[in-house]
Order: sequence, then structure tokens, then C-alpha cells
Amino acid sequence: MRLKDKLRIGSARVLFGAMALWERLRYGVGVNLLSPAYLDDPYPALNHLRDVAPIHYSPAIKGYWVTEFSKVQEVLRDARFGADVRRYERHMKPFRKRATAQQLERLENPSMLTLDPPDHSRLRRLVTHGFLFKYIQSLEPRIQQIMDRCLARVDNAATFDVVDAVARPLPAIVIAEMMGLPESDHDQFQTWSEELIAGTGISSVETSEAADRANDALIDYFKRIIEQRRGAPLTDDLIGQLMRAEEQGDKLNAKELYNTCLLLLVAGHETTTRLIGNGLFNLLIRPEQFEYLREHPDAIPAAIEEMLRFEPPVMATVRFAREPMDFHGTPLEEGDQVFVSLAAANRDPAVNAHPEEFDVQRETAKQISFGHGIHLCLGAALARLEAKVAFRTLLDRYPQMRLADREPHWDHNPFFRGLKALNVVTGSTAASAPHIGGGRS
Repeated sequence: MRLKDKLRIGSARVLFGAMALWERLRYGVGVNLLSPAYLDDPYPALNHLRDVAPIHYSPAIKGYWVTEFSKVQEVLRDARFGADVRRYERHMKPFRKRATAQQLERLENPSMLTLDPPDHSRLRRLVTHGFLFKYIQSLEPRIQQIMDRCLARVDNAATFDVVDAVARPLPAIVIAEMMGLPESDHDQFQTWSEELIAGTGISSVETSEAADRANDALIDYFKRIIEQRRGAPLTDDLIGQLMRAEEQGDKLNAKELYNTCLLLLVAGHETTTRLIGNGLFNLLIRPEQFEYLREHPDAIPAAIEEMLRFEPPVMATVRFAREPMDFHGTPLEEGDQVFVSLAAANRDPAVNAHPEEFDVQRETAKQISFGHGIHLCLGAALARLEAKVAFRTLLDRYPQMRLADREPHWDHNPFFRGLKALNVVTGSTAASAPHIGGGRS
């Protein structure tokens, strides 16, 4: 990292830390999103915030934290809260002053992730068909084949990085095939996707510039793919479905087409990557739970819900008050930012007993890691299926797997929770051949 970038990030951390300290002194509670302690383990701070002030105004983030499970759900389903920041000039004006041209372009032409109805409803309707539950479940044999191919690349190695070998490529290849993208491009767009995510939050100028380049490259990539397909018979993959909607005049313009493709590609695998890495780490530091799942593979789907609850891939999201209101005794003005902490909500003792315990035998893990309301993650069923296949195969093939390094190396992004790497020792009794086919479910 360049010296000026180190100084920039260091200054931001000092400023944010000072504001968080002032916040704690004035209000008795606060969260420093950029402190090393928080980035390594955010849950003590989030739990304290939820217990002391479940709706809390934070000057450091210029918005409110909402941390109770019921209130988080309410914000995400209440039509009085929206996701589209473009409505509020007080947020747009300072962003315009510091944003790059590419960042402004992205903000002015958002994906459905940050749109409100009716635009959100229109775009979501166009892609929902590609994620119907029955169709997603039909992909299991193909996901198993991809999983076996991922493990074949490590060639029964005594040690390997699960994130690099499985958690990154498996969901990336699956969503790329669903979109109809050529296999030769998989590694490239996976790199672009990671660079885009790295550019969120407080990042260096170098990282931010790389994110801008990745965004431009992905948009250009989809432009080329779509132009190459024009005039040819439309396919049934996700890009073909979107092109068919565009040609039929179903209110889908060119920028919406490209941005929707980009969203599907990036969001279609980044969450699952973190789910697999985070979940396996939490199993491996608790060998008795790893062993339980190995002996009871039918419990894997329920265990995945506990993994999502305990270590969610997405820590928080933001909404904006669309009108003045009283929200549980807290007056909100139009445009006020409301950060909903999915991570804090998942550990709310009001909905999950003993929430600080990771327990794959938990009877019902109530979690909101895929969101709630109209923005509920479109690919939730796909992520769950990919994770089920991944864990089933790893547990079956490597019954004595253990961590090569018990110290987790978290990617320090306050809004995304994931491991940079997860190095494991496969164990001397690892099976010599990949697990082929549908297997046990």
C-alpha cells in the first residue's frame, strides 16, 4: 500500500475513533467500526449496543443504529423506509464532492439492490423466474460436479486453503453458468468481483481506484457479451431472460440490463463464499460439532441456518426514512439514515436462547442474514444449496480435517464478514476419491 494511502486510512481511523469516543462519553454507548478490536470481533460491541440502546443515534456514522431483531425486521419491511439514497440531497451533495466519476455513475444508475418500488418491483420481477425454488433444487447434481472438480484441483493435498479451493470458485462458477457466461472468463470476473467488494467502506485510494476499474470492466464485459448475442436466438439463461424482457419492451433499459447482470454476478457468489468459509471455521474450532455433522449429514441444512445466524456474511445494511415519523419513541426526519445491524439482530436473546453459543443442534436458528421484506435476498435458496453440497462433501471426504492455523484472518470490512483464507489439514484418513453424485442430503 502506498504511503499516502496508509496516511489517509490512518487519519480516517483516528477521526472515526475520536468521534466514537466522544459518542460513548456523551451517550454512554458507541461503536468504532474501524478499530482493530471491532474488526476482529464486532459482537461484544454490537451486543452492548443492542442491550443498552436498541435505537441509537451515532454521530460517527451520521445515522441511527437499529439492533433488536424485531425492530430490524420492521425497518426492512416497512414501506416508510427506503433504500434509494438519490431522493435525499443532504446525502448526495457531500458524496458528489468526493466521489469519482465512476462512483457517481454507479450511484445515479443503481441496481435493484438500492432501488425502491416501483422500479425495484419491476426489475426484481424480471429476474425472479431464474431463481424459482424448484429450478434451484434441480441444480444440485451440477453443483456437486463443480464441487468435486474444485477439490480435484487440490489433488488430495495434505493441506489446502478452503477459501481459495472451494468457497470462492464454487458459487462463482455456479452463478456464471446460470448466466450463460463462458468458462474461460470465470477467474477474471471473480477477481473483478473481489476488487469491487474491497472498495466498500474505508479503503485506500489504490483500492478505491481498483474497484472503479473493476466496475467499468464488468460493465464493458456485459456490454460485449450482450452485443455478441444480439440477433441470435435468445437462450434460457439469466442473461437471455433479461435480453428477452428488454426486446419485448418490458421497461428495461440498457443501463438497467448491464447493472442487473453485474449485481447477479457479484451478489450471486460473494455471500456464499463467506458463508462457507465462516461456517467451516466455526465447525473446525469446535471438533465435537464437526464430528456431529459428519455423523448426521441430514442435520447440515439446519446447521447452515446456525452458521448464518452466528457469523453472517453481511453485517449491516442501510435504509432511509422516507417521511417524518416516530419510530418506537425515536423521532426521525425525512432522509435520516438508519443502519440495521443484521449481526446484532441474529444474536438477540429475545429470539435465540444462549445466542453467543454456536450450536449446530439448535432447534431453530432465527436469523435475518438474507434480509427481510421486499429486498429479501433473491439467491437465498441457491446459497443454502451450494453450502449444503460444500459441507456435505467436505465432511464426507475429509473426516479428520482440522485447522492448520487456529488464528482467523478476517477481511477487515465493517459491512462484510469473511475470511481471507482458511488453511486446513485434511487428515491422514482422507478419502482418495471425490464424492460423486447427489450423495446424502
